Amino acid sequence: MDSEQRREQWLERVRSLREAGAIDDADEHALIRQYDERAQRLREELAQLVPEYRRRLSSEGEVPANRWLADAAEAMGRRDGEETRQALAALERRV
Repeated sequence: MDSEQRREQWLERVRSLREAGAIDDADEHALIRQYDERAQRLREELAQLVPEYRRRLSSEGEVPANRWLADAAEAMGRRDGEETRQALAALERRV
């Protein structure tokens, strides 16, 4: 699944929440904006990993470089997941 498909799924979920009356228009727009901002940050972080990965690949070899990349990606995923949980928790407190 590519990033556009993930975004479309997110939009569908948010629209469903609004249509069900769980959130209002402002909440819908805030959730969409937060999603887009997180996606942009992730793209920027990934772009920053490339030079370091190449450096490690050259100096340490493929296995250690891949291990570092996997650890970095996992940390990014955890941060993104936590940001998502925080956004949804803030929304639930308002409902």
